[in-house]
Amino acid sequence: MKGTDIRIISILMVLTVAASALPLPEAEGVQSNHIYTRIDPSTAVKPFNPDDNVQFEITFYSVDTTNQVHVNYSAVDSGGDFNLTNWDIQFDKTNFSVSSDSDVVVTITITTNFTTAEKGRYLDLTVWGDVSDPNRNDIDTNASTFRAIIAERDDVSLSVNEANSRKLVYPHRETKFEFSVTNTGWASNSITLTAKIAGDLGHNWTVRVLYTALDSVSPLETRTDSVNITTPEIIPPGDYTLEVTAMVGAAGRDTLDITARVAKPDLRVQEIEPLYNPILSGVTEQIKVYVENDGGDVRDVTIRGEVMGHEGKWVRLPDATISEITNYNTSYAVLTWNSEKTDKHNATETWTVRIILDYLNSIEETNEGNNQATATIEVKGVEKSSVSFDTTPFLLMLGIMLAFSGSVALSARRRWD
Repeated sequence: MKGTDIRIISILMVLTVAASALPLPEAEGVQSNHIYTRIDPSTAVKPFNPDDNVQFEITFYSVDTTNQVHVNYSAVDSGGDFNLTNWDIQFDKTNFSVSSDSDVVVTITITTNFTTAEKGRYLDLTVWGDVSDPNRNDIDTNASTFRAIIAERDDVSLSVNEANSRKLVYPHRETKFEFSVTNTGWASNSITLTAKIAGDLGHNWTVRVLYTALDSVSPLETRTDSVNITTPEIIPPGDYTLEVTAMVGAAGRDTLDITARVAKPDLRVQEIEPLYNPILSGVTEQIKVYVENDGGDVRDVTIRGEVMGHEGKWVRLPDATISEITNYNTSYAVLTWNSEKTDKHNATETWTVRIILDYLNSIEETNEGNNQATATIEVKGVEKSSVSFDTTPFLLMLGIMLAFSGSVALSARRRWD
């Protein structure tokens, strides 16, 4: 064999090996004979009386062919391994023919020897069809899943989403909390709803449920309700528990806790208002400080005041106190300062007033970084008064009087002589 032939054969072998390493296209899954199952999603989950049974329906249908179908299933018990001694499953029709012009409805009946002591326990049942086709036995019909839940006759469940689980509430303004009410019993029921603030000892909240009764709620039906609450005018900050209770029949009851949050106080200097500006040096100045509380009720708010002139040194003023600022309200205090002008070279001197709220940090606030503010006051020096007048008329009168006196004296001497 020639060298050229050997090289060609080697290249072909390499290409063959490389081609064999490439992934083959996946085989397209085809539903066997185009036969499928269909269920109504709204009926796929049912609570039931364990002393009775629960029934589901599944429909087998074909697109274009006729074939024989055998019903098959698998089951899972939420309480553990599935055991046929605890559950009984019956199919009305287990073998049948399905054609394109004739759907077949199969009824599934489930019973159990559990009692309502196992309330909430459920069985998940997955059903599909084995299709008899000598040419295709790898793919059966699609599967459908049902859930049977052991339940009381009268039962109810409350729930709330995250957006309504905790909210800030404000005085004189209703805050709405929405929640869901689900009938988890196996019978249709009317549900009664109440709400209150837990441990409300004289705070006198206003609590108003939108619908205090929900009529004819079907099993597993969920409805939305709301409760509006308003805080008293004065209430300490913190989290308060809103208790919502749902009752149905003699046995069904559920309680939901929702957090109503009264915000921590948030103190802020709203305005610094000197009584006089400018003011004369040496006069007692009154400085009114307005304080805003953007939060819950707060008491004993200390106010520190300081002033600084051109020398750059802070001089502390006597503290003032506000006994109480109610929720989302404003109050004020008055500080005093014996004004002083220390700048000898200018007619006026600018003093800076600095106000610090809660400088001892005894009040827990939402925002601790907005407790300071400044303002300016102009101080004028006291001007010394002086008296000036024109002496010319005085000297003229004095001269006339002296001349007159001299004339009188001369005449008298002549007479004396």
